[in-house]
This record gives sequence, C-alpha cells and structure tokens, in this order.
Amino acid sequence: MESIPANLESLLRSLAGDALEENQNTTRIRHSSGQVMRLLLNAKRTEQGYRGAEVLVGPSRTEETYVAALLALQGEEMERERDKKSCQSDKMARASNAILFFELMRRPKESRNRDLGDIGQAMKDLGLSKEDPLGEARNREFFDGFKLSLVYELLRYFRPKLDDAGEKERIELLERTIGYVNEYLKALRRLTDFLQYGETGAYQGLATKRVTQAGKQVQAAELRELVRTERGTPLPYGKIGALLGEKPAPGQADRSYDGRIREMAKLGKGILKDALGEQGYRDYMEERRAELERWKALSKEEQNELQMEENFGIAPEDAYVIVDEQDYRDYMEEKRGESPEKS
Repeated sequence: MESIPANLESLLRSLAGDALEENQNTTRIRHSSGQVMRLLLNAKRTEQGYRGAEVLVGPSRTEETYVAALLALQGEEMERERDKKSCQSDKMARASNAILFFELMRRPKESRNRDLGDIGQAMKDLGLSKEDPLGEARNREFFDGFKLSLVYELLRYFRPKLDDAGEKERIELLERTIGYVNEYLKALRRLTDFLQYGETGAYQGLATKRVTQAGKQVQAAELRELVRTERGTPLPYGKIGALLGEKPAPGQADRSYDGRIREMAKLGKGILKDALGEQGYRDYMEERRAELERWKALSKEEQNELQMEENFGIAPEDAYVIVDEQDYRDYMEEKRGESPEKS
C-alpha cells in the first residue's frame, strides 16, 4: 500500500478534476421549498441515445469530501450545554462561550455593547445562558470564538443568506452544527483508533490497546534535558511530574515518586532516540536549546505575540477587536502558570 501522502496527492488530483467537471456541468438551483438542488447536465445516456439532465439533491461527493477533510484537519470538539458534567456550574459550556465571543467578534467594536443585548437574549431563549452571558462567560477562553470561523464559513457556503438570519436562528444553527461536528470527530476517532488498535472479541472490536503515556514521557525527557533551575542544575523529577500533572499515588514516598518520573523521562528519551537516532537526538536537543535561548531573549510582549500567532494563527491586533488588551495579557499569564524556570 502506498503511503498516506502519496495517496493523498492522488486523491487531491482526482478531487480537483471531479470538482472542475462538476462546476462545468452542474447548475445549482433552489427548489420552491427552499432546498438547494443541483442540475447535472450531460449525465447518463438515455435509451433514446442522448445524455440527459439529472437532478441531484444534497451535497455533492466533492463537497462532502471537502467538509470531511476540513473538519478532520481543523475541527475541534466543544462541550455543549447538554453535555456539561455539572449542571450547577455558573459558567457556560465551551460551545456557548465560543458562540458568544464569535458573535461579538463579527460586529464592529463601536456597536458591540449595543448588540450584546440581542445576542444575550437569543442565547437565553435557547438555553445557552441563564441570566447574564458576559457574567457566565469563560473570559480566559475567548480564543474559542475564532475557532468557530471554520464552522460558520461551512454553514455560509451551504446557506448563502446566513448573514441575514436573525440572532436566534443563526446562534441555534451554530450550536447544533457544533453538535454534529462533535459526533463526526468522535466517529472519525473511533474509526482510526480501530484501524490502528482494534481487536475482535468481547468489546465489539473497540480499541483495547493504546499508548496513553508516550506524550508525557517525551515531555518529561525534554524537560529533564532542556530546563535548568536557577542554579543551572537539571529540573528535579518532582518538579517535572508536577508540570505534567502526574500526582503521587496515595501514600507514595518522594523517592518512589521521583523514580516513577525518572522512568518516564527515560522511556521518553528512548522514544526520541528510536525516532531520530543517536545523532538526530543530539541535534534535536541542540536546536531546542538554541530555541530556548532565543525565547528567553524576547520581551514578555514579544513572547505573547509569538504565542498568539503560533497557537491561534491570529495577530494581537485581531484579538483585541473582541477582547480587551489587558484581558489578553491576563489570559497569557494564566496559561503560562508556573513556568519551569520559576519552579
């Protein structure tokens, strides 16, 4: 079997060819019911000898492929109100929070306060907010608003008049679409998990063997190799464990806990060496050390801007359109938390 990149290149060429042929031979029309149809000209040859027209309802295979690929690459699951583990929480679910900031982001800064009332009322009517949307918002997660741009653009492609819809209708469409995106991503993950790890037997073929600690093991190896304390010594294993969220077992002695994290770092180092080879591993670590030195030479402001560009693909001035600059600084400070250098 060819590699995925080779197959993908072939698939993209085929997809581009199909899309071109479809655009040349297909006319999109709207039925009296409001549903969009496609009139495919020069379709199948009839018994009489001519190639007639065919009416197609629903998205084309090209459109389905595009949506599937885009969501697989850039889609992200978001907890909805009905999925919240704690109904007593005074904060919105992540999806509702994202919708609130996305709706604010779409508006000119000067009209945002005026429009907030309409947005808030629509969200309350739909059960996405209890009383005060801004008070219930997760302000530190305002970047989720940008992540809805993908969902909105897909909706607008299939519904060209989406921008003209009322607040309530548009917000409900967004919220329900997020639900379908969640279902799709879960199904896709289950499929790929089964293809890689699945077994036949009692669990109906669900994945039963999966590496769960490899990511933390690699991180432990990097932290031990790259990060130094103020005295220039390697970061203690206890500190590494805390940074990775690895808690000691009940009653576990410090020495035993350190040994557990030491083993994680050892395994992580092995993973890197297996992937890169001995020289590749040394080269990788040297590159990371140089990167770390460059990072330390940046001002806090420059570090914030670089993180925003890398993590969210947006410039600071774009983020400040929907959030106060100080809120963003607070957000970055919270995300940084206790950095290894401070620990």
